[in-house]
Parts: sequence; C-alpha cells; structure tokens
Amino acid sequence: MAEGRFARTELVAGWPVIVASMAGLYIGATVTFSIGAFIAPLEQEFGWTRAQITIGVMVITFTGAIISPAIGMIVDRLGPRRLGVPGSLIFAAFFSILGLTTGNIWVWWGLWFLLGFAFIALAPLIWTTAVASTFDRQRGIALAIALCGNGLAATFAPPLATWAIDTVGWRSAFPTIGLIVGLGAFPILYFGLHSGADKAKRVKREKPMSVPPISGVNARDALRSAQFVKLGLAAFLFTFAAIGVVPNLIPILTSFEISRMEAAAIAGAAGIASIIGRLVTGALLDRFNPNVIAGMVVILPIFSCLLLLWAPGDIMIAVLAAIVIGVSLGSEVDVMAFMTARLFGMARYGTIFGVISGLWSLAAGTGPLTVNHIYDVTRGYELALQAAIPLFAVTSILMFTLGKPREFDVPVTG
Repeated sequence: MAEGRFARTELVAGWPVIVASMAGLYIGATVTFSIGAFIAPLEQEFGWTRAQITIGVMVITFTGAIISPAIGMIVDRLGPRRLGVPGSLIFAAFFSILGLTTGNIWVWWGLWFLLGFAFIALAPLIWTTAVASTFDRQRGIALAIALCGNGLAATFAPPLATWAIDTVGWRSAFPTIGLIVGLGAFPILYFGLHSGADKAKRVKREKPMSVPPISGVNARDALRSAQFVKLGLAAFLFTFAAIGVVPNLIPILTSFEISRMEAAAIAGAAGIASIIGRLVTGALLDRFNPNVIAGMVVILPIFSCLLLLWAPGDIMIAVLAAIVIGVSLGSEVDVMAFMTARLFGMARYGTIFGVISGLWSLAAGTGPLTVNHIYDVTRGYELALQAAIPLFAVTSILMFTLGKPREFDVPVTG
C-alpha cells in the first residue's frame, strides 16, 4: 500500500516534466512524420527523385549521429533544461526556412544541414534524461507517457502537413507547421521542464556537500560491454527498418492506389496506435521482465509488412497493418531509454544514451533514403517491405538476450 502511494505521489509531483518532455518529443518527431506529405509536391515541381528528397532527412540525422554523444556529455553536465527550453524557438525558425529552397538540390540539402543544428536542443536523450532522472519506481510508465509525444506527432503531423500543403502550398506549409508546433510548445517547455537532473546540477553548484551520489556504470565500461553492443545494434536495426517504412506510409499506400487523404488518415492511425502501445508497454516494463517485453514488442512490425504485401490496396488491411506497426514503433524509444537506465544507471546516462541516439539518428536517416531508393529503382515498395522483415527478427533476438543489469550501488567517477 505504501509503495502504491509513493508511486502515485511520484507521478503527481513529476507530471509537469512528463508534459514538457512530451511536447519536446512532439517537436522533434514532427520533421520525421511530416516529410512524407512533401515528397509528391517536391517531386512534381523540381523533378527530384524520392531518394534525393529524403537525403535531406539523412543530412539532419547524420548531423545528429555525429553530435549526439557530445550532447549527452553536455546534458550530464548542465541538465536538460538549458538545451530543451530554447529548442522549440530554434525549430520554428529553422523548419520554416525549408520553404525557401530552389530547384538546386544542393540548396535543399544545405537547408536541412542548418536544421540539423536545431536538433542539438531537441535530441530524444534530452527528454528521456529529464524523465528518467525524475522518476524511479514508475520510470517505465512515466517514459511511456512522455514519449507519447512521438505518437501524437505520428498522428497529427501527416494530416497537418497535408492540410497545410493543400491550403497554402508546400512552400508556406513549412513556416505554417514550424510556427504552430514550435511556438505552441515553448510555454509548455518553459514552465514544465524542471527535471531531477536539472535540480541535481543546481543543488550541486549551490550546496556541493548536500547532493546524494548518483549511481551507475562508468561510461567507458558501459560502452565496451556486450549489453551495450546488443542494445545499440537493436536500436539501429529497428529504427532503420521502422523509420524506413512508417514516415513513408503515405507514398507507400498511394503506390497501392489509395488516395492521399485516405493514406494520411491511415498514417494517423499508426500514430494513435503508437500512443496506446507506448502506454501499455511502459506499464508492462515496470511489472515484468523487460527483456521479454522488449523482444515481443519489436517483432510486431513483421506482421505489418506481411499484411501490406499480402493485400496491397485493401484499406482495412492497410489500417490493421498501420496499427500493428504503430504499436511497435510507439514502444521503441521508451524501451531503449528504459533499458539504458536499467542496465547502466543514471550517473552517465546522457553520455551512454547519447551514443545510442547517435546510432538511432544514423538509422533514421539511412532508412527512409534506402526505402525511397528502392522505389526509384523498382518503382515499388514491395522489396523494401520484404527486406525489413529479417531486420525486425534480429532486433527481437537481441532484446531477448540482453541479460540482467549489473550491480552499480556506488557512484562512478568517470
């Protein structure tokens, strides 16, 4: 009974951090889940291939892959608030300038390179650090609720982008989305992002002797461990396959002769499913063996790929496939964040998860590029769906075999 009261108190006290982190994750995911709606208009106006268009996403994710470990070390030193709060304003400005692109593909890629620097302040590790450092006994469900920001973006970003393009044209759609999302999130971040990590940094500066030690694995030992290799490889493979498919659901479904508006609605169904999947998974992680839960969750997209290949163009089958893969994608980030904290502790969480985020970013850039290159060569998405199946299977095996966390009851020094 006392433990239940503690858990409820923890959630009640920490809800502003959850809401703020949810808003921050929504901003970052908007780019991933809105770009699919821009592919057809850009292809039509400039004659670029779909692979050329999605190289822009690869540029931003490669930038993130390179700087994520450094961001993790900065977060370990400064806390999430100093990066997260200005992130929404930076996003609003830099996402808006994508509408200034010309017919020169290098200009398009250059604008994405600039946008990549905005994501220094929007990296997932910022928001997961905020939540993981604030919660203990209810960390799984707290991460799950916060990470619903990704699901909300998957739900609303495709219809929002489609509406904006149809209403004001694709050029004006970029600043429209940037202002709606970025400026709307700023007050939530400003008033809500006060995490346990930020408090620890502030108290340490003001009263150095009063800060309790934070336990965890030394970053060097963690990065050299077999558990980290498995976790990092699983994050890369799953993201490569899932982010290759989900943000491209609109063009995939339209290639099966489903209308753009129906495809956008189906893509939105994946977002709603991701929210449900995330909440259920978060609750299960707190109660059962996380390795088993994670291994089961990441294998679900195999069924989505099989459904789409079995009945292309069938709207009800497409909805079911979107829901299944949405449930799995919705659980990915919180599973990886939860497992990082569980296996390696919080002392060097930012640095360790920063490396995983870098692998994540690399996969998030190369996945859509690969899928669209396959389309450019084969004029279809069937081969991409077939290739994703073994990647999801390997990811599941890696998660099932992660093993138990090591002991880290004492603080680390490096």
